[in-house]
Amino acid sequence: MIDYMATEATRWPVWSLIREARHRAGLSQASLAERAGTSQPAIARYERARSMPDLATLNRIIEACGLELRLELVDPDPQRDAGEQAALERSVEERLDAIEQHTELVTELRRG
Repeated sequence: MIDYMATEATRWPVWSLIREARHRAGLSQASLAERAGTSQPAIARYERARSMPDLATLNRIIEACGLELRLELVDPDPQRDAGEQAALERSVEERLDAIEQHTELVTELRRG
């Protein structure tokens, strides 16, 4: 059975928007929750992609950070679809190897 919330959380990375907005504003989760009229545990769940706020709540959270949320419609990215299809065609071992290579690259880049 597919976990709807997990797939939505990865397709729509709202958690990263909330975390980035909070960090830009220099706020703790508790301070952001107070400003946005919600609870600190709710902010924590959003940032961990454990739950997903509705659009009105997301907008309120972003505005509480002193930022503006903008949405736009764009044509689908054919490279994204091709990349997803290519990943699905790989074996589990190939996917794990790709993840390991990516992790090594990120580690090297962080070292400088």
